[in-house]
Amino acid sequence: MNIFKKLNLYFKYRSSVLKNKKDLFIKFNIKVDMVNRMYTVVNIPDVGEPYNMRRSDLEKISEEHMKGYFQKLSEYFNSIGLSEIYDIDRPIERLDKMSYLVVIGYKFINLSKMHFWALTALITSLTLVTIIYSL
Repeated sequence: MNIFKKLNLYFKYRSSVLKNKKDLFIKFNIKVDMVNRMYTVVNIPDVGEPYNMRRSDLEKISEEHMKGYFQKLSEYFNSIGLSEIYDIDRPIERLDKMSYLVVIGYKFINLSKMHFWALTALITSLTLVTIIYSL
């Protein structure tokens, strides 16, 4: 896939995410950061005392809940036009026994690196313009 196609899909991704930002928060507790990644903490429903359960039981319950959550999320993303252009941005991180951090981003470009380089280019350009005008 060429860079123009990736950028075109990125702007489609970005507009869909920004247009549905409020709905994402209300339905899935998903927040959008400044580089248009979506993130949330998924809490596993209370199934008794998690600290007294075996690890294998906790993992089984967590896995089933996460599958259901991602199935609903995937259906929603497909309905707003994000099918095939989103992906898990980094590995799902376990915060404690019953909570997981999920970060979802654009599939074809690393948004953190793109944001860093765009910001670097902007600062460099502004610095050069300032130097040129001060002469």
